[in-house]
Amino acid sequence: MNTVQETERDHLVSVVSLEEVKDQHQRWLENRRRLENIRFSRFSEDQLRQGKTSRLDYILPYFIFGLKASFMYRQGVRNARNIVIREHELYFDDLPPAFDGYQVVHLTDLHLDSLPGIEDVICEYLDILRFDVAVFTGDYRLHAHGEYNDNVLDPLYRIFRMAQAPDGVFVTLGNHDTHHIARHLTEMPVQILNNQHVQIERNSEKITLVGTDDPQCYLTNDAIHALKQAEGDFKIALVHSPELYQEASQADFQLYLCGHTHAGQVCLPNGSPIIHNVSQGKHLVKGLWNHNGMTGYTSPGCGVSGAPVRYFSRGEITRFTLRRKS
Repeated sequence: MNTVQETERDHLVSVVSLEEVKDQHQRWLENRRRLENIRFSRFSEDQLRQGKTSRLDYILPYFIFGLKASFMYRQGVRNARNIVIREHELYFDDLPPAFDGYQVVHLTDLHLDSLPGIEDVICEYLDILRFDVAVFTGDYRLHAHGEYNDNVLDPLYRIFRMAQAPDGVFVTLGNHDTHHIARHLTEMPVQILNNQHVQIERNSEKITLVGTDDPQCYLTNDAIHALKQAEGDFKIALVHSPELYQEASQADFQLYLCGHTHAGQVCLPNGSPIIHNVSQGKHLVKGLWNHNGMTGYTSPGCGVSGAPVRYFSRGEITRFTLRRKS
């Protein structure tokens, strides 16, 4: 039986022992290194240095050139920087009464080096928001390979400091996040959930947060196991992309928070994404959705990937207020 280790917050409890946390992290680190080596082994050093690890990376310069030639580029950059706060009130039959009115703020896909200075906007919004817990679901930089530098880490630290909440800040990783970031995150005021879960307690009632590693590029059995084995009557999944929605639904999760798709980023005038960027669950590319009774939300994220532009889409910080159905 797992022991319970109390943290500095008496209402936040870990459901595993310290030794188990260390073992889980080491197993994750070894798997991540192996999967990253496999993923990038087919690219030359020159390709990796230039960040060209997909077909889209070769097309992007021509796309950007076309935007600049048509005088649409500057507007696209302005659109990308014009992020908003979006609010949602979600109702659940089985939300513990002590958590009625509980507020969760969700940020994802920051890609901080794509839009230098976007951290100023994010921090300004976080400063005026009130929330009980903050969750981040990955992709903190543009490129997917190599070490992290201060152009990403310094803004990220600022954002995490501004996101401090009574019940903490929890983060997961995305497909742009290598294992190198783990050692930096351990020095920041956040808790990493790499295929792990924690419980938040109020008045002897609990909700469970479960975070998995990115399922698109780095899926392992540990992520599936984390979803299946998580205990609690009310569970929230924190996953980079929507692609584990079926597994989470089968494991009786009530809420699934994700990003990755950027809601298309470059969309048609009606808001329809041109590129969905998911291998499955294309109907879950943006906004609120429901799957077999599980509520999900795919955020467009705060930042952008590839070209630093948005058309007919808005970046956002999302705040959810959880309500118990009477």
